[in-house]
Amino acid sequence: MRQRAFEVVTRAFATCALLASIGQATTDAQPVQIPSPLTYQAALDFATSRNLAVAAARRRRAVREANIRTAGQIPNPDLSVELTRDAPHQTVSLGVPVELNGRRGRRIDLAKEELSLADVDVQFELRSLRRDVRLAFFSLVAAEDRVQLSSDVLEIAQKLRDAAQSRFEAGAIPRLEVLQADLGVARAEADAERARQLRTAAQATLNGVFSLPPDQRLAVSGDAAVSGSIPGLESAVALATAANTDLVSLDRQIAIEARRIELLKAERVPTPVFSVGGVFDAPGDFRAGPRAGINIELPLFSRNQGEIAASVATTAQLRAAREATRRRVENDVYAAVAKAQAARQHADTYRQRLIPTASELESLAEESYAAGRTSVLGVLDAQRSLRDLRLEALQTALDLQSSLADMEELLGTSLP
Repeated sequence: MRQRAFEVVTRAFATCALLASIGQATTDAQPVQIPSPLTYQAALDFATSRNLAVAAARRRRAVREANIRTAGQIPNPDLSVELTRDAPHQTVSLGVPVELNGRRGRRIDLAKEELSLADVDVQFELRSLRRDVRLAFFSLVAAEDRVQLSSDVLEIAQKLRDAAQSRFEAGAIPRLEVLQADLGVARAEADAERARQLRTAAQATLNGVFSLPPDQRLAVSGDAAVSGSIPGLESAVALATAANTDLVSLDRQIAIEARRIELLKAERVPTPVFSVGGVFDAPGDFRAGPRAGINIELPLFSRNQGEIAASVATTAQLRAAREATRRRVENDVYAAVAKAQAARQHADTYRQRLIPTASELESLAEESYAAGRTSVLGVLDAQRSLRDLRLEALQTALDLQSSLADMEELLGTSLP
């Protein structure tokens, strides 16, 4: 009977565990709600809420907050009880250390200063995440534009082939032009298939930033050639000086060393231990009773000289590193602003001048071919020029977004 009861209980536990695992799997299998269509700002917010590295950096703040509680703890008293066969038979003593010179407050100040590094850790992760999101998002936008471009080119090539076939059947052109039109269609089909594969790869990259399955479909909305406002040189330098994560981290470390020096100097004052107690049970020898005392460490040899010297040297090294970093950031910001402005101007040139002109030339070539005034080679050449210009325009737009990502990394904040 006991064996049977044991088997029943075991099966019950196993069933409960199986149901729990199924429920957990069902919960994990639920689709993630993604904004559709996904704009860049929505993508950045979505990635920030799901990114594991950012979440881990935020959890480190709780660790540093616990260090503040540790720094504020008061030293425990020391209770000593001694029982011996010799007289006096019982000795009791209670020692209470008393911290002087504001040592506890300086420990708390140091821990609070170290807490500010938690925010810097989060900013480091957000800086990397912003760059990944911008590059991956606009790569997917450009990939979708490339798919649409290849579809348009394929449709035009098919229309041109149909027109060439009709003119050939009417005896207006030789068979050679039909073969050339067929070759244009085959090439357009190959380009369209390649564009679809590149779109799949770009989607998998963005899904990786979102911690999503690589094949989950994403609908994005945006224009890679639009940059918004690019700050001027003086504004960018001022913003980078105030928000650049490397500079902010060095500032926090310098402030931490200043607090550390204050604490080390305060620790030069010894901590007295006041004790009270008494001796009991000493029959016939002497009169037992209470006693009091104080124990102070004499700071004759060690007065934190080495620790203070090390902290002073560390502060000097951090200040030198900050000055070098500031100079580097200023030069990098100058280059980043110039690069971003040039990339935006280049992208605007393609979008406002080159693409419209090439589109008009391609339309004129089609009309000329339909009227029999030009060969199919002229139309194919116009189509190829338009396609190449639109591909170059997509690349210039991606170069613009890469420049903006570099600028955001230097400034330490998002651009509007």
